[in-house]
Amino acid sequence: MSRWSLRPEVMLEADAAGGVTLVDPLFERAFVLPAAEVAALDAAEPEALARLDTMHLRATPETDAFRRAAWFARLRPSPSTSTPAPHDAATVLAAATAAARLPWTPAWRSPERWRRLLERGLTSPAPLRLPGLFPTPLVRAAAAQAAAAEHERLATALLKAERAPVSEATGGALGALRAALDAPAFRRACGIALGRTLDGPLHLNAWHLAPGEAMGIHPDGASYAGTVVVGLNRGWRAADGGAIAFGVPRGEGLAVSDRWLPEAGDVLLFAPTPFTWHCVEPTRRERRTLSGWWISAS
Repeated sequence: MSRWSLRPEVMLEADAAGGVTLVDPLFERAFVLPAAEVAALDAAEPEALARLDTMHLRATPETDAFRRAAWFARLRPSPSTSTPAPHDAATVLAAATAAARLPWTPAWRSPERWRRLLERGLTSPAPLRLPGLFPTPLVRAAAAQAAAAEHERLATALLKAERAPVSEATGGALGALRAALDAPAFRRACGIALGRTLDGPLHLNAWHLAPGEAMGIHPDGASYAGTVVVGLNRGWRAADGGAIAFGVPRGEGLAVSDRWLPEAGDVLLFAPTPFTWHCVEPTRRERRTLSGWWISAS
């Protein structure tokens, strides 16, 4: 029986009915393939092989790169995951007051709102939501600028999307969004909330997903100290799909524990670990976001 170019650690066991069970220890999941599908794989039928690629089981260049990244993210201790010293009330209040002075919507110019967000982050590892952080006119202008930007097309077994870098040299509304995210007061507040030191560079991209596109299940890299995502989509609904989903890999997908919708002006923050598994679920409409990572400086 052909091994169908499976990744080396994927285990295969045949059953008496002609089917097989494939066990993937990287994602801690198993797949049961019936005899008809096994026959299609033995015949190298493209659709059957493509399904294995979709499940990230074959040793293609794309899945091999992901496999390596996922294993090393698990095995390498990250300098960004050390627990900082507890913050006293005065430190938290000072950081909250400084963050509230940035050019957010009026609801986010309240030091008390920022103080409560930071205190919540200190007591819970869950992703933090900042709904309606950015003003509507700025987000509309940023979405239009992102739509007009030149994008790089990415199409692999794990990812189908387009991206455009948003660097320090980027002007306009996208540059203004980046400047706010990279402001020392925002970094300081987010660092307290996430339990991280965000002293490294911010790598930010504008992302575009067409209907039907998605990003596969993955943890962020071991050198990422913090992840930030900004929604650029007006009137996003649950029925539109495209949520960032968090959970544990199970079977052919993710056992989802939490979802975030990319509504215009909303911001999501989380502290990546080798076990912070997440994906972008298939979208049913055009989806635009900014997402980036503060890279650990140590």
